[in-house]
Amino acid sequence: MALAAATESQRDPARFPLILAQRIRAAFDRETRPEGPPLAPEATIASGRGACRDLAVLFVACCQAVGLAARFASGYAHSEKADSTELHAWGEVFLRGGGWRGYDPSQGLAVADRHVTVAAAANPRDAAPVTGTFRGDGVTASLAAEIELAARGS
Repeated sequence: MALAAATESQRDPARFPLILAQRIRAAFDRETRPEGPPLAPEATIASGRGACRDLAVLFVACCQAVGLAARFASGYAHSEKADSTELHAWGEVFLRGGGWRGYDPSQGLAVADRHVTVAAAANPRDAAPVTGTFRGDGVTASLAAEIELAARGS
C-alpha cells in the first residue's frame, strides 16, 4: 500500500504505528456511519474519508503490508463529546517486548487509559461485541444497552 510505503522510511517497529496513525488522521476526513461493515482499505483511500472502523481497517492493512502483526479492535473511547458512548474502533500492533499496543488512526494517537477494548481480532467481523442469528418466521429480536464512560476522578 502506498500509505504504508510512504511511512516505511520511519520503519522502526516501535515508531511506525504511531507515525502511521498520525498520517491517516491528517490525510482522511472522518465520518459517522453507525451501521454496516468496514470499507475495504482501497475504498477508504479512494474516497478520502471513513468511519473509525474504516480507518482502523486501513491502519491494520498498512501495518500488515510492512510485516507487522496487526489486528482490529473495537470498544469505547472516552471523550468530552456527547457521542462518546458510541462504539469506536482502532488497530493494535504486536510489538516485540511490549505485546499488543493500540493505535487510534481516527484520533492520530497511541491508545492509553481513555480506550476500553471490548473485542479484538484479525478480522473485523470477529471483533463485533454482539452478534447473533435466528431461523424461522415471525421471529424478532431487539437489544438495548446503556453505556456510561467516565474518566477516573470525574
